[in-house]
Amino acid sequence: MESQAENLKSRILLCNDFDSLTIDVFRFQAVHNEVYARYLDLLKVDPLGIVDVSQIPFLPVEAFKSNEVKTGEFNAEVIFKSSGTSGTTNRSQHFVKSLSWYHQVSEKIYCDLVGEVKSCDWVGLLPGYLERGDSSLVEMARNFMKVSGSSENFFLHDYSGLNLRIKEGDTVVVGVTHAILSWLDGDCSPNPQTEITIIETGGMKGHGSEPVRSEVHQRISSALPKAKIISEYGMTELLSQAYAVDGKYFESPRWMKVLIKDTSDPMNEVERGRTGRVQIIDLANIDSCSFISTSDLGRLEPVQGSTRFEILGRFDHSEVRGCNLLSVN
Repeated sequence: MESQAENLKSRILLCNDFDSLTIDVFRFQAVHNEVYARYLDLLKVDPLGIVDVSQIPFLPVEAFKSNEVKTGEFNAEVIFKSSGTSGTTNRSQHFVKSLSWYHQVSEKIYCDLVGEVKSCDWVGLLPGYLERGDSSLVEMARNFMKVSGSSENFFLHDYSGLNLRIKEGDTVVVGVTHAILSWLDGDCSPNPQTEITIIETGGMKGHGSEPVRSEVHQRISSALPKAKIISEYGMTELLSQAYAVDGKYFESPRWMKVLIKDTSDPMNEVERGRTGRVQIIDLANIDSCSFISTSDLGRLEPVQGSTRFEILGRFDHSEVRGCNLLSVN
């Protein structure tokens, strides 16, 4: 199994034939991922009968709250956990077999979609994530700092210190939405003429209602008219990320694909441009599960052939029928 997994990983980074590789990853996980195999059995799906990507069932993201979703048996090098809400103990968990694989994948994605990691001076504004010690976002930012030769620069609420740390032109501030807005709207806001890149990652849990992305970007642009604004989309349960360099439509790496499904029928794709439930194929998530049905709502860019997508919010009724049967007693 180990040699098969390594062979798949080498193919994933190249990803010359997405559909063929996807079927191979599906069959590999259908055999070696106990939770996913149980889910397929629940749906009465014969893995050998799946011959097209459109036939693959997606594991409900809620399964990560009550199960160890792993492909194969291994001791996780790290366990990433979702932020949850205040007082929540039932958080999603991602058992990461190899941090080096996570670093390799996230670095390649950023370089392919945005720019060189090494050429930036990285700063993290991640309160609520940094303190937990189990955030995939913090791990990615910390690795980017290391790769670029930046000192480890994380800020919680010291906005004056953050302003002093910024180097114009080179600095990339990776921040959760509520912290970025607090920084820009507060008494210690930066010089309006500062030229930096801001990567906003979402995140307003426990800090009021979440504004739409266009409103967030408008508020950032008003405070820092010369800033370049990029959005990042990622999930604890995924291994890969997507980036919206234009601030609206996310672009994913070649081994990742987003499908938009009917909220009442998870096997039925909606028309391009229409809103539906986001389902994600993330082949790099080979050690966990590469086929995840999220609780996000989104839509594909209404341009024929485009793989870019937009995230519009959360799906209210996110508990998926059958998911409770996956719970480990």
